[in-house]
Amino acid sequence: MLSTPAGTVRLVAIVTAIAMLLAVAPWPYGYYQLLRVVGFFAGAYCGTMVWRSGPANRNLAWALFAAALVFNPFLPVYLPREVWAVLDAAAAGLFGFVAYRHRG
Repeated sequence: MLSTPAGTVRLVAIVTAIAMLLAVAPWPYGYYQLLRVVGFFAGAYCGTMVWRSGPANRNLAWALFAAALVFNPFLPVYLPREVWAVLDAAAAGLFGFVAYRHRG
C-alpha cells in the first residue's frame, strides 16, 4: 500500500479523516492543537499529490489547500466550538473522499 505515492496519500487521508471525526468529541486542548498540525500538513501534502495527478483533480487539490489554510497552526483561525465541529466533519468527509478516490 505504501509502495506507491497514491498509497501514501490514501493512508494519510484515512488517518486524517479519522482524527477529524474524533475531534467532534470533547478532548483536551492539546488534541486540537495537534489536529491543526496534522490537518495543515495532510492538506498540503495530499493537495500537492492530487494536484500532480492531473488537471482533472485540480478542484479537489484546491479544496485540500483550503483545508490546510483553515487548520494551519501558524496563523490560527479562532472560531466557536460549534463551527469547528462542522469544519471537522467536513474535513473528515473531504479526506475520506480523497482516500476513496486515490486507491493505489
